Amino acid sequence: MTALPPGLQAERTVPAWRRTLPAVCLCLAAVVRAALVHPHVAYVVSVAGAFGAAASVVAGAVTRHRRYRRRADDPRPLGLPIPAAVSLAVLATAGAALAAPA
Repeated sequence: MTALPPGLQAERTVPAWRRTLPAVCLCLAAVVRAALVHPHVAYVVSVAGAFGAAASVVAGAVTRHRRYRRRADDPRPLGLPIPAAVSLAVLATAGAALAAPA
């Protein structure tokens, strides 16, 4: 068996995705509440961005969990699309929320 690359710890990645998901869902709930209380197109964009972030985090958690269950020492990273989708969705949410009137 070959040695794993240093710094790659799959057993810690799965709980990290699980901790991230409640935080993203809480953000989504806050943005949905703001959209319901203050109807504005910027809040609708914020809701869409937060939903995109939550969906991306769920995809990352499921992917990492499945890989870990199949083979715990699987060194493959998630790749660029999932973290990029999370980042873009968070930026879209923040930008739209900042653009909304107070």
